[in-house]
Amino acid sequence: MGRSRKMVSKTQKHLVANAPLQYDVVVNANANGRPVTPQNPLAITNITNVPLAAGLIEGYSDVHKFGMVEGTEGTGFNTIWTGAEQGIALYPWPVIADASVVSVVSTSGLDITDVTIQGLDDDYNVQEETITLTGVTPAVGTKTWHRVNRAFMAGTATNVGRIDIKNTLNTVVSTIKIARGQTLQTFYTIPAGHTGFLKTIQMVASKAQTAEVMLFARPFGGAFRATGGSFLYQMDHTIDYACPIQLTEKTDMDMRVIGPANADVSASFDLTLVSNTVLYGG
Repeated sequence: MGRSRKMVSKTQKHLVANAPLQYDVVVNANANGRPVTPQNPLAITNITNVPLAAGLIEGYSDVHKFGMVEGTEGTGFNTIWTGAEQGIALYPWPVIADASVVSVVSTSGLDITDVTIQGLDDDYNVQEETITLTGVTPAVGTKTWHRVNRAFMAGTATNVGRIDIKNTLNTVVSTIKIARGQTLQTFYTIPAGHTGFLKTIQMVASKAQTAEVMLFARPFGGAFRATGGSFLYQMDHTIDYACPIQLTEKTDMDMRVIGPANADVSASFDLTLVSNTVLYGG
């Protein structure tokens, strides 16, 4: 069982001849030098998964990203997301970089329920928006999106058709596969004011041919570079990091596969997201 560190104060009494009682008070201080309070909490270094998942640890949250692609391209890297099944092999990072409102549209007129979108605004802050589908007619939202990290059906029914989320350039920036009710996309962007700590990568390849699965990360203002991965041959593989990999705010993460054509590949990763105020003080 992990332990959360709380503020501790200790009072010690001193007796001095011919003087009134004197007391020394000792309190814990954060990295910023100020006393630990609920508004200035002490960083937690040993936490269990259940309180983390339940959102009971202030400033900490968990992120689980998962995705799949049925039928890889075979000539280059594919982002592991269902958008690759529409011929969008690599996620369109250059296009999504231009923040805009988004629209949601289905390939079926029966989809008239709600879709919730989660991601980042043009300042990389976390935001959420729910848009009501109008079947095959695009429904346009009102918020500006710089990154779309996830989308899911928020009504009482799962999706009948494929749900596409598009920016103002009509580019698909997220998609919900038929009858899945949730995006299957193994990419993510660290929000502003937070640091991510990558704990685990999982990957599975179905074909009896060698496939390279790799997680790429791009620090803000930098280039995508390999962060961790493996070769697969009709197998699954998990990487558990004894010391988590630190990912700074606004870092883009994109899990990709290169190898045989028409392979089915799935992957996921888990990270802990920590507020920089809690981590470093503020």
